[in-house]
Amino acid sequence: MKIRFLILSALISIGLLYVACGQPPDKAPGKAVTAVSKKKAAEQKKTVRVRHLSGEVLAVNPKTQTITVRYRDEDLELQFDDNTVVKVDLDTVKPSDIPPGTRAAIKYIEKKGQFVARGIFISTETAEKKEGAPQSFYRNSAKQAHPPTGGFLLVGA
Repeated sequence: MKIRFLILSALISIGLLYVACGQPPDKAPGKAVTAVSKKKAAEQKKTVRVRHLSGEVLAVNPKTQTITVRYRDEDLELQFDDNTVVKVDLDTVKPSDIPPGTRAAIKYIEKKGQFVARGIFISTETAEKKEGAPQSFYRNSAKQAHPPTGGFLLVGA
């Protein structure tokens, strides 16, 4: 009888402990959540959407920190700042070093009605240069191991 009582009391204790630990903590009694604070919290949780475009750089103005890009027959003016990453062939450069007339891939965000560039990436290599050398060791070794024959190879003929 005592063993049953001990087991039953242990199970009840574990059950109550499980229920108590599974509940969310109570809010502080002095702080009431108002509609204004909910609205502020919702505004702060807005996610920043990074957008991409690829176009021709028309002009870079370091004084006003703007870059003008032609994208789909339309001229777009983007702001840049100290946090903007500018790379030409994987080398980091200043935005003022971007030559007009080059093609660029740009990552940007919309901030207070302005487009702010977060990354400007320019590749000066052309497609002909890229085709010349294989891009990885595996492609290179595969080309050397199995050279193209251009037809069937007859063995023993």
